Amino acid sequence: MQPKPAKVKNRSFWVIILALSVIVVLSCNLISSVEEDQPDPSIVETDIALRVMSTSLANEGLTLQAAPSQMTAPPTQMNEPPPQDIQPTPIQSQTDAPPPASLVLDIQTSVNVFYCYQPPYELTITVKVSDINRGMAVYYHIKDKTSGVVSDGQVIDLHRKSGDTRAATIIGGGSMDQNLQFPPLMGESYFVYQIISDDGSYRSQAYTNVTFFPCAQ
Repeated sequence: MQPKPAKVKNRSFWVIILALSVIVVLSCNLISSVEEDQPDPSIVETDIALRVMSTSLANEGLTLQAAPSQMTAPPTQMNEPPPQDIQPTPIQSQTDAPPPASLVLDIQTSVNVFYCYQPPYELTITVKVSDINRGMAVYYHIKDKTSGVVSDGQVIDLHRKSGDTRAATIIGGGSMDQNLQFPPLMGESYFVYQIISDDGSYRSQAYTNVTFFPCAQ
C-alpha cells in the first residue's frame, strides 16, 4: 500500500475532531432538552445546523479517504482487438479475346522461275482466304538482282477460283497478253509481290521467292 499524502492526513484528523465536537454539543443539547419541558427554539435551530454540518463534514471525510485510492489506482487499459491479417482480394483477370482469323490462309505459286523469252511465260498466284467475299489484288514489280534497278509497280485483281481461293496470272512474255512491264537492259530479277485487300485492311509482306528473266532489249 502507498502512504497517504500529509495534507490528506491533516484534513482527515480535523474532520474527526469536528465530528467529535458536534457529537458532544448534540449530547449536551439533548440533556438540557430532557431537563426542561419545552426546548429553547434557538437550541433547536443550533441543533439542526450542527446536524447539517456534521453530515457535510462526514461526507467530506469520505471523499478525502476515497481520493488517495483514486489517485493511486492504475489507469484502466482498453482491450484492443488483435490485428487481423486481411488478405488482398484477387483481381480476376479478363480472358483476352482470340485474335481475328487472318484473311489470307495460304499462298501458292505455280512456278519458282518464269521467263519473257522462253516457257514458262506465266506465273499463277493462288490465295486461300477465310472470307471469299472480300475483294483482293496482287501488287507486283521486278528488281534486278545485280544492279538493283526496280520496275514500275503494277496491280492485278485476284479472281474467285473456288469456294475459298482466289487467283491471278502474271504473264512475262510470249504473247500479246503480257502484263509484266519492265525497263530495258534488266537481267535476272526478283519478282516482288504483295497481297492487299480492296478495303486496305489486310496487307501481306512482300514476297521475293520467284525469279523472273526479262527479255534482252
